[in-house]
Amino acid sequence: MRIVAVSDTHAENFRDLPDSLIGLFDAADMVVHAGDYTTMDVVDVMSSEYDFIGVHGNSDDPEVKRKLNQFEVFEVDGVRVFLTHAGHFDYEFHDLAYRAMELGAGLVIFGHIHRFHSEQFDSVRVICPGSPTRPRLSLPSCAVIDIDEGKVEIRRELIG
Repeated sequence: MRIVAVSDTHAENFRDLPDSLIGLFDAADMVVHAGDYTTMDVVDVMSSEYDFIGVHGNSDDPEVKRKLNQFEVFEVDGVRVFLTHAGHFDYEFHDLAYRAMELGAGLVIFGHIHRFHSEQFDSVRVICPGSPTRPRLSLPSCAVIDIDEGKVEIRRELIG
């Protein structure tokens, strides 16, 4: 299964997202967003057009925060995934890994830092896909995650 993970898009409308990112969404089996869409338009289009799982972020409108949870835990091809925006974790990546271990998850997808990050903590892989529209000290990006029978491969995809 191919997942395109994204966070921190901060777009007023879905059509404001880069065409190259939308092309990746179209080719994916699932789209995962780790928060900070900003408005409901992005959430509405993603949830109607794609197999979509998302959480809200700290900069999202109240309507987005009412519709989406702060955390989601789901399973894909034998891999349990913990999805969060992570602003409440004070940027301590090992805290995300510990929480994932408590939840029985082997993969964490988080947002908030606006740059790609990937790190292994024991049995847990912690990744931030970065921001495709507002990167911080980084290039615009998302993550392409291939999961097959419990095996996870993660690739940073630059958005141009």
